[in-house]
Amino acid sequence: MTKEHSLTDTLVEDEPSEEPTAGRWAWLICIGSPEDKFSSAGRVLPLEGSRAITFGRHESPEGLHVSEDGNRLRVGIPFGWVSGNHAELRVSELGSGLRFSLRDLGSRNGTLVNGERIQDEIYLRPADVFEIGRSFWTVREVGLRKLRAHKLSQLDPTGTCSPHLHHIHRTLYRLAHATIPIVLRGETGTGKQYLARAIHQVSERRGPFVVANLGALSDDRVEEVLFGGAGAPGLFEKANDGTLMLEELGELSPVVQGKLLSALTEGRAARVGEVDARSFDVRLICATLHDLSRMVESGRFRADLYSRLAGFVAELPPLRARREDLGLLTRSIVRDLQREGRSVRITSNAFRRMLSRAWPFNIRQLRQTLTTASLLASGDGTITADALAEILDQDDGLPENPDDVRRLRDELMKALADNDGDPDAVARAMGRDPYQIHRWLQRFDLEPGSFDG
Repeated sequence: MTKEHSLTDTLVEDEPSEEPTAGRWAWLICIGSPEDKFSSAGRVLPLEGSRAITFGRHESPEGLHVSEDGNRLRVGIPFGWVSGNHAELRVSELGSGLRFSLRDLGSRNGTLVNGERIQDEIYLRPADVFEIGRSFWTVREVGLRKLRAHKLSQLDPTGTCSPHLHHIHRTLYRLAHATIPIVLRGETGTGKQYLARAIHQVSERRGPFVVANLGALSDDRVEEVLFGGAGAPGLFEKANDGTLMLEELGELSPVVQGKLLSALTEGRAARVGEVDARSFDVRLICATLHDLSRMVESGRFRADLYSRLAGFVAELPPLRARREDLGLLTRSIVRDLQREGRSVRITSNAFRRMLSRAWPFNIRQLRQTLTTASLLASGDGTITADALAEILDQDDGLPENPDDVRRLRDELMKALADNDGDPDAVARAMGRDPYQIHRWLQRFDLEPGSFDG
């Protein structure tokens, strides 16, 4: 007997809690397609145990369509580039996990894995992306049948179909109303400040959301900036009854670490030049590029300060580790550009190139790239693969390796601090062209003025 149903958004709806499972489960995830403006991006089909899934064309005004007959599923894709019987995905149990194999069924346009057409049956790796007639997919093994969102649209309206990121969002939502301090660790551009602001909004704390970039503070200025001086309030006072986000936590010197620990221990601090201490009530959210626990082990970060700050540590994955979300993110960015009055359309070749990139600057780089491409696009707003390549392949001296990116950022921040935030002086000190320094400042989202004095 054949049962018909539609793929559902299991990770972006406001639904009850997760459903545990005793068996082995996988998620078949539709990354999306430019051909339907990514309308199906983020759709997830839970798969239990050994299954066979056939992909083929199915004309439906509702988009993707799934029918089930016993242990076999059929996924219908409403695109003319899809053959009647296009490809088959097999899920089989192997030891303590699952194995995924994919083969083309003699389709006219072929089946692609990571942009390459396959000739024989192949086994998929966890990060592989396969393409069925300009529709992009991946499959992930998970420990739960459905990780249902718990009002997570308040933290991230874009949504996610990344099991790891969804778990983080669910935990942060539950902690939002508490006072427990949170550390957000992630590479540049992974959305740490965006997420911290969302946590503050969910918490309903009465005070403001205040951000302090600690990497821009020299030791002799940190007390005045954080705690106030000369009749002016510091950031702790400004954030009273609200949330204070401390960025670049891993950049703190031992001296600054000690002063911050003292203030947090007592819950109050005196302005520079004053005797009486002022109490404050703030929720702390810290952001860092560094692994603070390892810095504690190596003696570069105080263990007592870390224990006060790290009530919960969230490791935000880089974009290259959550390629299943690239369709959702692209759809959100394109809609933002369209609200600004721009006509934007991405070709399938362009999206294929986007899926192949490492995106060392993550979501920030994705947004900047699509924004630039939309400005340079032809009259109808079409973003082509060649146009993306022209932007992405520019030689701006930036490495692809994330560790090298972090080292470059540290070097740039030190040069900014040593030269009072003067980009031209930084260029001379680093032996670089001033234009390149300005490009790096934009890439790293660094404000030179915050390093002045």
